[in-house]
Amino acid sequence: MWASIRGAPTSWKARTTTATDVRTHLLIIALLAAAGTVAAAQGIRDRTRPAPNRSTTVTAPQATELTLTLTETAVRPLQVWIRAAGAIDGSRRTVTAIVPAPEGTHIRVGQRVRAFSPQSRSRMYQARVSAVSHAPSGSRATATLVGTAYEDTRHYILEIITERGAVLSVPNEAILETGGSRIVYVQAGESGYVPRTIVAGVQGELFTEILDGLTAGEQVVTIGSFFIDAEHKLKGS
Repeated sequence: MWASIRGAPTSWKARTTTATDVRTHLLIIALLAAAGTVAAAQGIRDRTRPAPNRSTTVTAPQATELTLTLTETAVRPLQVWIRAAGAIDGSRRTVTAIVPAPEGTHIRVGQRVRAFSPQSRSRMYQARVSAVSHAPSGSRATATLVGTAYEDTRHYILEIITERGAVLSVPNEAILETGGSRIVYVQAGESGYVPRTIVAGVQGELFTEILDGLTAGEQVVTIGSFFIDAEHKLKGS
């Protein structure tokens, strides 16, 4: 009798433990199902929520510290400097160089030239193209210096300034290379800037031709573009 009485609580406790395990498993299953529902709902929200604001803002103190500079996208004359090595004559006044095609085809009589010795780049001589002859293999250009060259060397570097006409352009400093593409940051609002992929043409000494991606009048960041690009990438990540 005593054994049966003592056995009853044991049997009841066993049943209680089993019931508790069942309830625990059911609770875990319910929690997992709820988590799956929350994850699914989160995924739906991620797909349906509006796209985040991709504009990068710059405060007034930041702009002052960075000397943030904007330049207008505009149609302006594009200058391309053609560099060539030449030999100076006995009078120390004329330098003749052979410029390969197609660069040589842009050289004309009267164009401005800067000449200097490789051993003394600090001294620059002003000159003009005084003669040029074109051939399929290249062009022979002669530059006459304003004064007499004093360096005791036969070879000089010529920088011939050629004009490529008026084209839509932005400063070279505004263009950033990223992921195989070229981008600029365009002003959007009073202190916001957004990236814009562009198609560039001829790169001049100061400006680069814009074939697609910008229109005249848009303001692009020149000085400070690297900071804005870093801020934009941090915001995107």
